[in-house]
Amino acid sequence: MKKIDMYDVSNELATYSIQLKDISELILFNLNKSDISKSDELDRLYFLNDYIKQLSNELDQFSTKVIRSDKNDRDN
Repeated sequence: MKKIDMYDVSNELATYSIQLKDISELILFNLNKSDISKSDELDRLYFLNDYIKQLSNELDQFSTKVIRSDKNDRDN
C-alpha cells in the first residue's frame, strides 16, 4: 500500500476548503439577489451558508496543523 505523504493530505484538505469557500460565496451572492422574502427558509439557507464557512475554516486550520505536525516530526 502506498504511503500517504502528509503534504498531499494537507493539499487535498486545502483544495476542499477553497471549494467550500467558493460555494459559500456563490450561495451568499444568490441569496442576496433572490426574491425570497424573510422567512424561516431564508434563515435556514443563511445558517447552512454559515455552516459551510465554518467547515471550510476548520478544514483550513486542520490542513495547517497537519503540515506543522509533519514538519515538527521531521525536525525531531
